Amino acid sequence: MYPAHTQTKLEYAIQTQEPLAEPTYQEKDTMQLSNYQNYVLQAQSSKHWKDVEFEEFVLLAQGQSKPYCKKWISYGCDNTKQHPHNKHYAEHKIKTCKVAFCPLCFESWINRQANRTTRRLTTFLEKRKFNFRHIVLSPPQEQAKSMSYVQLKTWLNQVLKVANIQTACVVFHPFRFQDEKKSIPYVSPHFHLMVYGRVTNTPEFYNKTQWLIKNKGDLENEIDIFNCARYLLSHCGVKKKTHAMRYLGDISYRKLKVEKEPQIQGCPYCNLPLRIFSINFDTKHRPPPIDYVGLWDSSCFSPIVDIDNDTQIPFYAMNDEPENNTDYSEELIFSFEELLSIKTNSSKIANYKYDMSLLKFKTAISCKTITSFC
Repeated sequence: MYPAHTQTKLEYAIQTQEPLAEPTYQEKDTMQLSNYQNYVLQAQSSKHWKDVEFEEFVLLAQGQSKPYCKKWISYGCDNTKQHPHNKHYAEHKIKTCKVAFCPLCFESWINRQANRTTRRLTTFLEKRKFNFRHIVLSPPQEQAKSMSYVQLKTWLNQVLKVANIQTACVVFHPFRFQDEKKSIPYVSPHFHLMVYGRVTNTPEFYNKTQWLIKNKGDLENEIDIFNCARYLLSHCGVKKKTHAMRYLGDISYRKLKVEKEPQIQGCPYCNLPLRIFSINFDTKHRPPPIDYVGLWDSSCFSPIVDIDNDTQIPFYAMNDEPENNTDYSEELIFSFEELLSIKTNSSKIANYKYDMSLLKFKTAISCKTITSFC
């Protein structure tokens, strides 16, 4: 059985690290939950998070979810002749819309953005000996509340020059919170930064700018950076067509190119692209668990063929009060992203199967030619 490829490598590393090895950098409050976990909880449950707005910036998870959000899709491969015991390979995945406003998928958005930021910052640090540090910059509040976001950004750029900050990741926070639970926000614009390099000392900086600066600590390793980025994103301001994370100086998009993390999407047995299947529910077939990854009886699955642009995709969700992890039902929902994957992969699979039909020995398709050894 193969693990589901739904986590980034970094998320997996955080979950599987040694139980006694604590990350150096942590954001914690007086409760049992970390600050990050508490912000996620409040985003899902606090009625007050919907009530705040500043310059069209709002808090996470206050929009509408799509019909397919957090439902399961049955991806798989029916090239059973190249699978052990002629079984179907199934890889069930949770569908997310990857949108910050979605009340169901916002945490997936946080993890995705935090992972991208971590890759960018760690790539920059590969040949450098110092660490990033987390700092907070707060403008005079009465003046800041009366300014637009564009004006605040311009002011911030001037302040960064005084602070001698050239390379940084910037996250805008339009709100602070009145209570320890972080359930009641109020407008209080400020900026969180992950900064590389020396920063002007606090008294000198305040005298020149009237901005407050607070050093929250060094980020000593990859997991510290990820934890910090995820914490900052958990209660940042989000606005359509505006980046939640901005990269300045030597980590900007213009100056630093970062390779994308490779995504494993093929069958682990034959390397064919995975396609979408519907699960057969009847007395003759025992459906796999909803979160299943591995080999299963091929008679339980039927491939989805792209008939037209209105083809609906089978999604799966647990029934109310389920007895076990096979107690789920199917719902047909339109999804452009899944239709596109069907169109893209169908021709690849057809070409592969045609090449296989021409071979006398099936293993020859994975053999190298003589010229490749020359």
